[in-house]
Amino acid sequence: MDTIYKEGDLASSFKLATKNVIKFGDTDIFPYPVETRMFNDVFDSLSKSLTETHADFDNRLNESAPVNISTCSTVGYTGYRWATQIDPYWNVYFLGLVLSLSKEIEESRVGVTTVYSYRYKPDYLTGSLFSKDVSWRSFQEDSLTLVKEEEDINYVLTCDIADFYTRIYHHRLENALDRIDPQKTIASKIKKLMQNFSGTNSYGLPVGGPAARILAELSLDSIDHILQINGIRFKRYVDDFVIFCKTKEDAHSILTFISRKLMENEGLTLQKHKTSIMSKEEFISLTQAKLFGLNEDEGSPMKAKFMSLPIRFDPYSQNAVEQYDTIKESLKDFDLLGMLSSELQKSKINQPFSKQLVRAFAATDENILSNAYTIIFDNINELYPIFTTVVQVATTNWNKFNEPAKASITNKIIQLIKSDSFILKTELNLAYVVKLLAKNNSVENQTTLTEIYKSNTDSILITLVVTQTMAKWNVHYWLTDLRRVFPTMNPWQRRLFIVISYLLGDEGKHWVAHNKNKFNFIDTLYREWGAKRKTTGNLKDAL
Repeated sequence: MDTIYKEGDLASSFKLATKNVIKFGDTDIFPYPVETRMFNDVFDSLSKSLTETHADFDNRLNESAPVNISTCSTVGYTGYRWATQIDPYWNVYFLGLVLSLSKEIEESRVGVTTVYSYRYKPDYLTGSLFSKDVSWRSFQEDSLTLVKEEEDINYVLTCDIADFYTRIYHHRLENALDRIDPQKTIASKIKKLMQNFSGTNSYGLPVGGPAARILAELSLDSIDHILQINGIRFKRYVDDFVIFCKTKEDAHSILTFISRKLMENEGLTLQKHKTSIMSKEEFISLTQAKLFGLNEDEGSPMKAKFMSLPIRFDPYSQNAVEQYDTIKESLKDFDLLGMLSSELQKSKINQPFSKQLVRAFAATDENILSNAYTIIFDNINELYPIFTTVVQVATTNWNKFNEPAKASITNKIIQLIKSDSFILKTELNLAYVVKLLAKNNSVENQTTLTEIYKSNTDSILITLVVTQTMAKWNVHYWLTDLRRVFPTMNPWQRRLFIVISYLLGDEGKHWVAHNKNKFNFIDTLYREWGAKRKTTGNLKDAL
């Protein structure tokens, strides 16, 4: 993978896109797909294939059009948002196209002290795409500091665009792309893929991946500049605006102005229930609560200190041990179990604080982690809004749990499945549960996953994660039986089965030989990966 990268060069952009998916996954919503390992193993072949696809775009799009996964993810106790996981191969291609224009997109944007979201700053070594110096937290902190320090700010207007990603109009975004790419060699392909991803709709970007984030920022570039040249002081993070006003009259006037411009220029509207004009004092109080997980009646310096901790442990980084030790040291002054108990006594948990708390347990010792998770799963209904975080941390740290904790967690998961719990009504939550059960190969778990598979044959996501788990466990009879329905499989499961066939010994070898002429150009990459992993003897590890 050692190569020379050139900003804006398409081949370099495809490689950067691939590295990004390898390192960070394809979205921050769905479970990591097997492609995060696969693309690393077939990096050169994939780069070559992406370049060939670009040269023969229309034919390849017809040969193997993207099939995406779209589903609901939970937001809070009663809210949902639509999320999309793009077909893995086409996701990398789409991201590579967008990255080839991202330098120009970034250069046209309003400054980083005004717009904080997804500032393009690529790292070709790690695959990171965005600056780590600007974030949602710095957006909130800088807004808070400005309001505290500026005497002429007496009111703050906060507003949020309604259904932002799903309502972005393609035509307006296409115009912005054409201004950046007048020859339309890249823009035309981005447009065609957007249309494919949205079906027959002329609006909407797939929520979850970095390509959509960059394009979404481009779609708001016009409104940012309009606000700036009209002397309106504001800060923005994605679809959240904070606008600083001298008087309440000014706030109302600006609200009218931004509402009109959003509709005229972008066809977007503001969420009524998230639009608010606050006094300086109200804004300070609310923002401090967002940042530190505190309400006015429960202010605690210890909680504020805890929320400020950067708990972002990456077990795969080069300095993983140092990271872990640093985080563990920073937590020694906190009674994490006591904080968990206190949080669970509330009628509704503070979600940012609870997420921080659950992630913190990953840096504790075996006994504290095990005790915490026994309590967490005993109260899982109350923690429903952060269910995926709970399960992700459990899956990543499974080997750190003691045996009673493992048994307790597994029993609770099985209970949720058997009781048809509302928690598992969303595909995403159920998929994460399957990934957790994959940590323990038992007859009971095999039976449970078989029932889940039978009940969700129309779900690409669930059939995929169950098939992946059965392959990881090498449940030969199940995989052999699955072979019969290969012609009717969805493309995601079809490709996975091509890889899995290399676990089936001679019958798998004969099956590949018999079917290889039916494989398309994407299938062939998966076949190469399966064969490569088979020779090293660690195919199951990659699943």
